[in-house]
Amino acid sequence: MFYKILLSIVLLFVFQTTFAESPFYFLCGPDEDGCPEGQEQYCACIPASASPEQPYCLNFDARTCAPLIRQPNCARDLIFSNQETCLATIFQSEPEPPCVKVSQSFCSTHSTYVCNEQGDPDSCKKPTP
Repeated sequence: MFYKILLSIVLLFVFQTTFAESPFYFLCGPDEDGCPEGQEQYCACIPASASPEQPYCLNFDARTCAPLIRQPNCARDLIFSNQETCLATIFQSEPEPPCVKVSQSFCSTHSTYVCNEQGDPDSCKKPTP
């Protein structure tokens, strides 16, 4: 009985951490220099995935980034070591400097565009005040 309760608690924790929205975002700039200070309103915030440090695949045609585990046929030259360098390639045309990790409140305070977790530029919208 104790093991069933313990297993239930562990599964609940795993479920919540897997599907909970991340409190962190990647701030990507409009050009190869990243997001310059004072120009954040022209930048984009993309939610950090649950595992941003795993390899990511850039879908060049769709302009999106997804974990490599979900894109097993990814071309070798479109594989990035993590989410922030993949997203930087979409928004900044270069993986370096990578997009910077910021808080959700940073994105709100600076009126940045907010995009979906895959970084699809077509999904980016300004938050409504």
